Amino acid sequence: MGKTRLGRELAKGLALEGWEWELVGVGGEVAAVEAAGRVRRRVLLLVDYAETRSGLAAMLAGVAAREAAGDAGGLRVLLLARQAGEWWAKLGAEPDVVRALVARARVLELAAALDDRRGDVEVIEGALPFYAAALGRPVPRVGFEVDGGVRLPVLVLHAAALVAVLDAERGGSGGRAAADLGVLDRLLGHERRLWEKTARRVGLGVGLAVLEQVVAAVVLLGAEEGGEAAVREVIRRVPDVAGADEERVGALARWLRQLYPGAGGWVEVLRPDLVAERHAANQLGEHELLRRACFTGVELPGAVRALTVLTRACAHHDRAAVLLEQVLRCDLMGLADAAIVVAVQTGTRLGDLLAGVLEDVPAGVEDLEHIARRIPFPTVALAAADAVATRRVRELLPADADPADIARWSGQLAVVLGQVGRREEALEAVTEAVEVYRTLAEARPDAFLPDLATSLNNQSGCLSDLGRREEALEAITEAVEVYRTLAEARPDAFLPDLAMSLNNQSNRLSDLGRREEALEAVTEAVEIRRTLAEARPDAFLPDLAAALNNQSNHLSGLGRREEALEAIIEAVGVYRALAEARPDAFLPDLAATLNNQSNHLSDLGRREEGLEAIIEAVEIRRTLAEARPDAFLPNLAMSLNNQSNRLSDLGRREEALEAITEAVEIRRTLAEARPDAFLPNLATALNNQSNHLSDLGRREEALEAITEAVEIRRTLAEARPDAFLPDLATALNNQSGCLSDLGRREEALETITEAVEVYRALAEARPDAFLPDLAMSLNTQSGCLSGLGRREEALEAIIEAVGVYRALAEARPDAFLPGLAGSLNNQSNRLSDLGRREEALEAIIEAVGVYRALAEARPDAFLPDLARSLVVLGGVLVDLDRVEEGTRFLVEGLAVSLERDLTELVGACVAYLQRAHAQDASAVTAVWRQLTGEGLPEWFE
Repeated sequence: MGKTRLGRELAKGLALEGWEWELVGVGGEVAAVEAAGRVRRRVLLLVDYAETRSGLAAMLAGVAAREAAGDAGGLRVLLLARQAGEWWAKLGAEPDVVRALVARARVLELAAALDDRRGDVEVIEGALPFYAAALGRPVPRVGFEVDGGVRLPVLVLHAAALVAVLDAERGGSGGRAAADLGVLDRLLGHERRLWEKTARRVGLGVGLAVLEQVVAAVVLLGAEEGGEAAVREVIRRVPDVAGADEERVGALARWLRQLYPGAGGWVEVLRPDLVAERHAANQLGEHELLRRACFTGVELPGAVRALTVLTRACAHHDRAAVLLEQVLRCDLMGLADAAIVVAVQTGTRLGDLLAGVLEDVPAGVEDLEHIARRIPFPTVALAAADAVATRRVRELLPADADPADIARWSGQLAVVLGQVGRREEALEAVTEAVEVYRTLAEARPDAFLPDLATSLNNQSGCLSDLGRREEALEAITEAVEVYRTLAEARPDAFLPDLAMSLNNQSNRLSDLGRREEALEAVTEAVEIRRTLAEARPDAFLPDLAAALNNQSNHLSGLGRREEALEAIIEAVGVYRALAEARPDAFLPDLAATLNNQSNHLSDLGRREEGLEAIIEAVEIRRTLAEARPDAFLPNLAMSLNNQSNRLSDLGRREEALEAITEAVEIRRTLAEARPDAFLPNLATALNNQSNHLSDLGRREEALEAITEAVEIRRTLAEARPDAFLPDLATALNNQSGCLSDLGRREEALETITEAVEVYRALAEARPDAFLPDLAMSLNTQSGCLSGLGRREEALEAIIEAVGVYRALAEARPDAFLPGLAGSLNNQSNRLSDLGRREEALEAIIEAVGVYRALAEARPDAFLPDLARSLVVLGGVLVDLDRVEEGTRFLVEGLAVSLERDLTELVGACVAYLQRAHAQDASAVTAVWRQLTGEGLPEWFE
């Protein structure tokens, strides 16, 4: 059942309960609200094809006015659309009364998926009796052949059933019928016979070919607004009717209205949409003159509708894409604005076709500038088109053009090239902008120093994207210096820019591991923006929230977790207030800060609150992505990635896998459309998915996911080692764990050894940034060596890891004491394996001491780690025949494990206590009774 039919069925059901309902005609939106006010019953207004309604905002303003007057209790409006796209997002930018109404509305997406328990043939056979009954015919005896590899849309399956009944009515019953997209053409064959028959009956005197084109023109351009005049105007688009007299055109209009009557006297031609799209594409392919007539000199609403029909036909018509390209090439400037609107709503198919046309279609600089300025940013669907249009503008600028124009378009080219992942070209473009602005600024500093600083800021981002971190810092540092000089002279004008560049400088410093300096830079940015926001909150509160968000990350990087949470809570509070007033503008920012708040709560062990925050972020981004998938699907995938981690932290592993799997699916789709931009994100999601599969014991699948991540990152690192070698090493580290879990220990060691080598080389070049990663990978390598019985080498690796963490912790204890304690824990295990138990005891005692101090300050975050180290300490003492001491630590570890629901650790505690009891039952009994006040449980036996 389609959206229109479903809406009508709902309305009929409500009518039985005393409701009035109306299918609102095009152009009658405001009048329908006014009429509903005169009815003393509850009223439902159905607005079909809401995405095409120019009067929708005015209608909703009328509803809001009735609500404000307390007179809307019995009125409901149901908007039906193919999808919640740009049209829905634009409603969020209408005046406050409409925006508030839209913000409360629920977006319900109808799933097209079939029940997996019923095959396509079963669906067709189940529909046959209903169509036969509706037509008063017997159920035909016919078998159906379907392609078992691809599930067909429900509408196609139902069309196959309907065609079978119609064929039987014409004497074609029996045998077998193919159920595929071709059934739409067979259904159209029956419709064409209806057109021809009814035209003869009323004496139209028009051939079938003309009738087919008339129907196609109305499908493409619509005839709802403007009544009779609109229908006639569309009919005259058909070449064979263009010069016909009014009587002939009027007869065709009456024929259409009688054949496909709609509410309010307008024509509701050819439903469902899939059939209409198929017919329109067929006719456009057969008649070039019709194609030109329907896509040339058309106003924006009509062009949007026609391009939408043809774009959607690409999903089921093999010539539709070629036809789209042809109409764009025929009148690019006439259709460009409409193509941009449709691409944002429908996805990359039209956007990529537009990009291909822009590559070589004859066009002037002004026309290309217009297209480039009309394309929204950011965008997925139009990213390639934006890059082509902007590049051509830059290339077409003559050598003697104004240098400022050259620099401006070079800078813009860098931005759009970065959006499609073409990082080297983006850097080349922004470097040209920097060089030109530098020359201009030397001659006219007052005019061009701000532009130089802006381009340096962008150049820093491009260098960072390529992993050229020192150069990125150099560029942003120069930008900060320029803005600082400008702000000293004109603070009102340039303090905001100084804060922006400081914010970015903090990120470049952090990338190099210079975390204290990064915090210092962002703290200055926060202070500037706080001062600005106190004076002009409307203008600068959003910037303050952004800086607080960044400050929280840098505080977290230094282990200052409570302060990090405090900063992000303030940012969330600011964005929440802003989003309540202007949801269209600030909901995306609120979601981003909630995402980070979730991370910081998790870092403090406040896992339920962390999950609560990320769930809100996911809900916001899901709503945004439903309205504008082009802009917000990447962000939804990121939040789902984080949500999976929060769920996993709480032991909700199946739900964690479900969330990360959705993230992988989104990023895979994005990467198929824009590999340069989204393959890195896909690899990240696959890395996380591997972890969650492993947690569920699905080890082969976990290895498969991480292997794909490694392959992606290896390819990326071969092309851009500075940018992607760190990511490759991370994936190799995780792949090693998956191989080890499957008992493939030699391969696991080989993989982690490669990761260690990569991190060692990175750490030699940038120790502040990569020594922590080296220590982490040495930890993993030690475990692999131990698993292969290479115990001395395992000890050597973990000793190096401990040494690295010890040095890091001396400089930054808040950040690296947890890593030191974890490595000491592992070092104790390696020493025990070698029988060096006294040294093992020394190492684990230090680890327990570190974790105990950490747990006293942050129990939620570190009590689980303390429990693990207590178990190891108790085990070492038992192995040394110091049973009484060991039992004390084991009982403490057991108490924490039970309190924190650490099931696996409880099992380890019990096993050690049973061993201890076997060695010295009286000592264990005494300690147990002393610490618990109870006798020994039965499991000791």
